[in-house]
Amino acid sequence: MKRRPWIWRVGGVALLATLVACALDELQRSNLQSALWSREAGAAGFRVEPGASPAIRFPSHGPYDERLGYRDLPAHIERLREQGFAVTAQARWSPALLGLGEQGLNVPYREKSQAGLTLADCRGEPLLSLRLPQRQYEGFEAVPELLLRTLLFVEDRHLLDDASPHRNPALDPERFAKAALEQALHAVDARPGAAGGSTLATQLEKYRHSPGGRTGSVSEKLRQMLSASRRAYLDGADTLGRRRQIVLDYLNTVPLAARPGSGEVHGLGDGLWAWYGRDFADFNRALAPDAPLPQRALAYKQALSLMLAQRRPSHYLLQRGATLAPLTDSYLRLLAEAGVIAPALRDAALRQPLALLDAAPPLPRLDFTERKAVSALRVELTQLLNLPSAYALDRLDLAVQTSLDARAQALAVRTLVGLSEPAAARAAGLYGFHLLGERDAPQRLRFSLTLYERGRHANLLRVQADNIDQPFDLNQGARLNLGSTAKLRTLISYLEAVAALHGRWAALTDAELAALRPAAPDELSRWAQQYLLAERAAGAPVGLGAMLDAALQRSFSASPAESFYTGGGLHRFENFEHEHDGQRLSVREAFKHSVNLVFIRLLRELVRHQIYGGPDDNARLLADEADPRRALLLAQFADAEGRVFLQGFYRKYRGRPAAEIEARLQQAHAAAARARGGAAALSLLDRAFLARLHPLELWLLEQLQRRPDAKLAELIAASQAERQLAYAWLFKTRHKSAQDQRLADMLEREAFARIHASWRRLGYPFESLTPSYASAIGASGDRPAALAELMGIILNRGERLAPQAIAALHFGSATPYETRLQRQGRAAEPLLDPLVAAAAAQALLEVVRDGTARRLRGALLDEHGEPLALGGKTGTGDHRLRQLGRGGQLQAERVLGRSASFAFTLGERYFGTVMTYAQEPDAAHYHFTSAISVQLLKSLGPSLLTALRSQACQVE
Repeated sequence: MKRRPWIWRVGGVALLATLVACALDELQRSNLQSALWSREAGAAGFRVEPGASPAIRFPSHGPYDERLGYRDLPAHIERLREQGFAVTAQARWSPALLGLGEQGLNVPYREKSQAGLTLADCRGEPLLSLRLPQRQYEGFEAVPELLLRTLLFVEDRHLLDDASPHRNPALDPERFAKAALEQALHAVDARPGAAGGSTLATQLEKYRHSPGGRTGSVSEKLRQMLSASRRAYLDGADTLGRRRQIVLDYLNTVPLAARPGSGEVHGLGDGLWAWYGRDFADFNRALAPDAPLPQRALAYKQALSLMLAQRRPSHYLLQRGATLAPLTDSYLRLLAEAGVIAPALRDAALRQPLALLDAAPPLPRLDFTERKAVSALRVELTQLLNLPSAYALDRLDLAVQTSLDARAQALAVRTLVGLSEPAAARAAGLYGFHLLGERDAPQRLRFSLTLYERGRHANLLRVQADNIDQPFDLNQGARLNLGSTAKLRTLISYLEAVAALHGRWAALTDAELAALRPAAPDELSRWAQQYLLAERAAGAPVGLGAMLDAALQRSFSASPAESFYTGGGLHRFENFEHEHDGQRLSVREAFKHSVNLVFIRLLRELVRHQIYGGPDDNARLLADEADPRRALLLAQFADAEGRVFLQGFYRKYRGRPAAEIEARLQQAHAAAARARGGAAALSLLDRAFLARLHPLELWLLEQLQRRPDAKLAELIAASQAERQLAYAWLFKTRHKSAQDQRLADMLEREAFARIHASWRRLGYPFESLTPSYASAIGASGDRPAALAELMGIILNRGERLAPQAIAALHFGSATPYETRLQRQGRAAEPLLDPLVAAAAAQALLEVVRDGTARRLRGALLDEHGEPLALGGKTGTGDHRLRQLGRGGQLQAERVLGRSASFAFTLGERYFGTVMTYAQEPDAAHYHFTSAISVQLLKSLGPSLLTALRSQACQVE
């Protein structure tokens, strides 16, 4: 073969040398990369435009994207849409950015080193601003020179070389070559400890965007390098500014494990606090050149240890530094040898112990009174987004617009907290008749206020405040006896029943109306029939408004002399003011003055109307032994009553030792055997009778002997036949009187279930209603927030506007994932006939005009200085636990709580509730009534309205 001339060989070598030289120059200077990737980065942008975006992608993994909520944003958007929110603006990606996303690269944008939940009030004023990590360097110039030199030596020595302005920080040629060689050797002989070629830029990509924050493969490493390269040229070909930002971001966000009490730890500042208890400002002062050497040495050693710990943070930090201390000491020597630190600093640092804290420093104690509304908002947001905890919520890159009024909120909190001082309570007029006694201590009282403003499409929460320095929320967090506020719910049920009768009968002819035969116990139906007939005879129009007014004029006895059989027992009730005992009062007057016995009788009439006024002939059911419905209802009674007994027996024996269960069962069997002379063939009923036990108690003991770990639900499911057997006696006809009593009890329960359904429709917050006439005066409990919702329905003429505290959410501001959502107005939900609502509203106005809240009359003015139309319902709750002996004698009594509530409307715009509460053991020492809460609103109201009207919030 013909040999090529030597000139060709020399030319080939020269070309190769030139190519190698160009490659090395490119690795050092990155001129070609800078030209290519700066153009690409310039084209890979995004902009925010109105409406949902047709061109946007979301990350699928990465700790940073998970923590800040970008990964889960599609799920959040969908869930928010289901709950009435709509996307009002969203980022649009350029084709170049979409292309990078399709390639699987981390999209280049200026990432945040600090983010978190922010809440703003209705004017945009801040309520909460969380910035995590908390302790950061604000800029590159703030980083101490000693810290900077050390980081570069340990992690990326050439990163800030200014001789190469176009340098690609994602690639350090020396580190990359060394890492490639070691990886090759590792692949050949599986030798451990092959180093990586990570620069600070690729480390940022790794712990932010790689799955689990780790490099799991060569392809993942390449993805990190390519992503970091593109991000490096966001500001153009000159990367020095971006390289400085990389240093800053790394120091501010490097992950440093997690620990109880503080959660995940990110950034040097938070790491020093979490692992060493160091104040960040004090740490930076200690690093100053003129700081005392021992202080400087300790601060430096702690910072160096965290720089090294980031390689395996859980390993180094969660073992109390057992392996971290010698590693840090070895680096101190290495740094001194390289001239990065002075020998004197090395020696002083080597003498300092590296003592990690056993636990994170305690967090500052929160002032729960100041944060009560914020805490409630965070709970609502957590539920709205279906997040596992408030911890996850606080770390989202999320800004929330709320309906709260920060000025009014601050005023309310300041006032309620201040009432713990007797002088402030006295200045507010809280001492006097039916208020606080001269010796009463106000600091043991809890005050709360909830206030809404009626908007166009929603009821906007403006104030939610109390003086309870605990996470507990008195407005929404308990079932409280709120006394006579229950009369408002009873009154509305009564007015609705009248409206229903009007709807059924007003269109009948005179003959059809006269032919109706309401059952004798159904007094309400008989009154309605007589009223309609009388009005027609007089030629008066039979309108619903007039009939409701007539219904409010009906009178009932206020006498406490009668006993009432209700809820399975005989009860007596008292009026608060005994001057009413001998009177007969209209419903309107009784509501105005909160007369208990009138409303006990009114609820009894409603219950009887539910039992006898429907299509079922329940009067015949009780009279006719052959009615087939009797057996069905008795079976239902046996089932329900058996459940109650079984639950009681389960509580009695739950958690008892197996030996005790065995002994009790053997005792029962022995008693039955002695009485019978042998118990082998006896039925459950016979064995229980002879052992003098309830059949279900004996059955439960036998079950627990065989299955000690049986759950109550399992036992109830397995006892269906035994529950019926325990009441077999009840099905025998010779016990008709006992059957009738139990049938009446069942019919009463069903009636209360229907009344409960109507209360639930109007916002009653609980799943059950005590089946007793005492529910008319508060025995079933309520919540201030639920009463506020009812006042809103009445104020809005019978239509329910959704309560709103969260108005808008803004995710990922200034990121490619930016999304803004706003709550959309919902149509009002009609729940009450407008005339029923108007009648209730008029009754509320009369309570303030000359009823139990008359001290508030004329106290609040509108914007023009005229008296504001004020309405409300008072309630005094006295929750006692009484132990009665034989003959009904009182043996012991505990006062569990005392409450004074006032549900109110202020003109046509505002409504809410105010409450005063004392719990045991303090409750027994107070004798205040609802007057104290009315007085509190009278005192606070003028300044509160002024705050609300000051640069008034927008009404949605």
